[in-house]
Amino acid sequence: MHWKRLLAGVTGAAVLVAAALVGCAVGVRRDLAKASPSEVILDDQCHLQDYFDDLARGREKPPALVRSDEIQTSDSEKTLGGRSAYLFGENTSLPALRRLLLENWKPLPAAVMAAPEIEVEVRWCEKLSTRWAVNDENVHLRVAGKTYALVPHPCMTVFLFGQALFERRRELVGLPPLAALPDAGAADRMTSD
Repeated sequence: MHWKRLLAGVTGAAVLVAAALVGCAVGVRRDLAKASPSEVILDDQCHLQDYFDDLARGREKPPALVRSDEIQTSDSEKTLGGRSAYLFGENTSLPALRRLLLENWKPLPAAVMAAPEIEVEVRWCEKLSTRWAVNDENVHLRVAGKTYALVPHPCMTVFLFGQALFERRRELVGLPPLAALPDAGAADRMTSD
């Protein structure tokens, strides 16, 4: 009986610590918690179709993967989850990350929004061959040696792991193939020659 009370006390303390950690995180501006992942993607509630189109065209560069730990059931079986950190800088998708942060989280410190590099670390799980940031752990931003915690948000999942989903979305909603669209960058290059 004593071990049950001890276990209950430890569990209760862990819940309080987790609640305190989430409570200290930067809160969300746009709450999409009631929307299903398919609604978030199909309705492009995170405004990311243009970003993924630019990645596919080579106009944007994805962030650099700087650290990753993966959990597998065995050497030959599929990945269950892990923790990954991505570096956004001047040569990668930093402006897109800043827009995502401004639209979906409450104001972040000016140092974060003006930083030349931001590292984003998330814990994720794999479902249906796609990675998803977990909902029970904060996303961490690292800027100039400081760490800022963000409340989890579906837009971060889509931003980090949604490229294949948005390629499929393009087909599902009837958008023309990327090859059929005019390349605005090419027009700019032709007029500057």
